[in-house]
Amino acid sequence: MSGMERPARLGLALAAGLAVALAGGAGAQEAGKVEIVYATFLDPTNTKDPRAAAQSRMVEAFEKANPGITVRVEVDSNQQASMRALRSRAGSPDVFRVNNFNAPEFVATGSVLPLDDLIARDKVDMKDWLLPLDAAKIDGKLYGMQQDFRIPILIYRKSLLEKAGVTPPRTFEEVCEAGGKLSKLGTVIGYAVPLGTSGGLGGAQPLAENMFSSMATETTGHYFAADGKAMTIDPDQLLKTLRTIKDLYGKCGATPKASVQFGYNEVHDGLRAGNVAMATYGLFRFRAIQQGGAGEDLAWAPPPAFAPDGKMAAYGYTVAVNANTAQKEAAWQFVKFMGSPEAQAIAAEGGEVVARASVYENAPLFKTPDGQRQKEWAQLIASRGQFLSYSIALTAFHQVIGDAAQRMVLRDMSPEDARSAIEKGYKDALAKATR
Repeated sequence: MSGMERPARLGLALAAGLAVALAGGAGAQEAGKVEIVYATFLDPTNTKDPRAAAQSRMVEAFEKANPGITVRVEVDSNQQASMRALRSRAGSPDVFRVNNFNAPEFVATGSVLPLDDLIARDKVDMKDWLLPLDAAKIDGKLYGMQQDFRIPILIYRKSLLEKAGVTPPRTFEEVCEAGGKLSKLGTVIGYAVPLGTSGGLGGAQPLAENMFSSMATETTGHYFAADGKAMTIDPDQLLKTLRTIKDLYGKCGATPKASVQFGYNEVHDGLRAGNVAMATYGLFRFRAIQQGGAGEDLAWAPPPAFAPDGKMAAYGYTVAVNANTAQKEAAWQFVKFMGSPEAQAIAAEGGEVVARASVYENAPLFKTPDGQRQKEWAQLIASRGQFLSYSIALTAFHQVIGDAAQRMVLRDMSPEDARSAIEKGYKDALAKATR
């Protein structure tokens, strides 16, 4: 069967097999069981990761509700094994987890199943989400069920800001002033701007994910065309973004040039050790930094923007169906469950900022102090987050902006020349990706 068949025909044989299995005794049920493979970065054997433990509980709950289906978790830490499988039209994994900003590249393989007809068939609620799922569509179609949301936040060391006599900045003008004062404390980096490549999926991902994508789209929401090809960033906004980055390294004195190679890992370690006073960083790293040594000295605030309360890029992980799987209906049932309020409530207990809005009102976790920080992050996402359209060559784009930003800082390239380098570099990368 083709991966693009109408949902009414999806898995009819499977549905019949499951009905027989469920109607029969233990032997019939065992004989009729279907296994699906779920590729995810969360390792079920990692006993120290509460998110992985929550994932195992979600799988257990699904299997209990669907005794004719078993789920085998396959660890794919950087999504590359799933990408290779999709490009080669392999039938496994049946289901995979992918973040919003890499999803267009996955969809471009032609091996990701659109879910719109299935969602309509099963009457999945499209409104009970922190951000509307319609805004997550790629070229007019929805390819995954949202699992969680992430948004940049300002992470800082309270004692350092108190020592410098500054408060958490709300705008980049305030970052310039506060970061300069913090950098005068000695060996402290006032405000880390990561232009390096460590700890991500490739390219200058920490720069793009936590700063550039939000800065370049704050006033327009335009990043890439709906089909994931043309770059639609407003040229003036792009220039403003690059000037701000250069000023933070230059006249503001907020970030020393020695930190130009900083990526995820270096910013993480700097915040943990107190060598970095503040950074716009991922909320998903907050607890690890706090438990890794920063303790109660670590705090967070809404992220700075060009304007107070300016819009920020919001994204998260979705669960999607391999269009080449032989078990489409079973795969869809699992994906649908993973986006349900029941599963999302379990994921929240693992520390995720889950995507379903109703969970924050109904789940017991959010009626206790333990869930308040996640609830506050959810409110930040709902009020300031916006979905963006991403490129099918995003990793290459991240490399382009990282290279241009580094040359701008280290070789004193003008922001105008850096903008031209980004525009040309991306055009070349896209041509290569679409040959």
